Amino acid sequence: MDNSQSQSRQGTSQLDATLNALQGGLASAAGVAGPTISGWIKTLQGTPQLAGITAELQSLHDTLRSGASDTGALAQSLSTLGEHTTKAAETATPDAQAKLRELGQALSSAAGQLRA
Repeated sequence: MDNSQSQSRQGTSQLDATLNALQGGLASAAGVAGPTISGWIKTLQGTPQLAGITAELQSLHDTLRSGASDTGALAQSLSTLGEHTTKAAETATPDAQAKLRELGQALSSAAGQLRA
C-alpha cells in the first residue's frame, strides 16, 4: 500500500469518527472535540486548497481551549466549517464525497443548535 492509499484510509477513518461524534449531538461531541480538531489540523496541514478549513479549525480549537463560552463565535466557526467542508466535497475522491457532504451538513446543523 502506498502513502496516498494510507492517507486516504486515515482520512476516511477520521471522517467516520467525526461523524459518529457529531451524530450524538454537541454534548457528546464536546468530550472528543479537542483531540478530533487537533487530528484534523495535523491531517490537513500542508494542503493549500484546504488552508481555509485548517485556519478555521485552528480558530475553533483556540476558542475551545480558552474556556470562553462565546456560543456566537462557536456557532459562526461551525457554520464556516460546514460551508468549507461541503465545498471541499466537490473535489474530493469519490469515496469521501458523500461523507464530506454529511459532515458539512452536521457542522452546519451543530451551528444552528448553538444559535437556537
